Amino acid sequence: MLKNIKTRAVWLAIGIVIGGGALSYAGVAATASHGPNPKSTIHPKVEASESPEPSESPEPTESPEPSGSPGAHPLNHGFYVSQAAQCKDVNDTVNNIKFQAPQDCTTNGKDHGEYVSTVAQSGIGKGPHGKGH
Repeated sequence: MLKNIKTRAVWLAIGIVIGGGALSYAGVAATASHGPNPKSTIHPKVEASESPEPSESPEPTESPEPSGSPGAHPLNHGFYVSQAAQCKDVNDTVNNIKFQAPQDCTTNGKDHGEYVSTVAQSGIGKGPHGKGH
């Protein structure tokens, strides 16, 4: 019995060393998030020089939201599954797939689960050929 425990301990140690080496190779660093947050430093304001060159304006940042109304979400499979999880009717006009939430979706766990499962297993929101947007 003691020999079996020693063998497992050796293999566990080997696994930890190899796993740690792989993480080190991948550039993953272990960081603790329980300590105090580092304080920000204050940099003195740099005055514009009197050079004839125009100052560069910062480039606009790209928004993960699609162009359209603010707060709009991409209409992909995950969006429709999320809507189903909130007991809302879902309608994919691209693929002509429509689901209607059951009347007791919010109070009947079985109906809620079946509805969400049906939407999740469907091709709703996966693009016109089922390969995603």
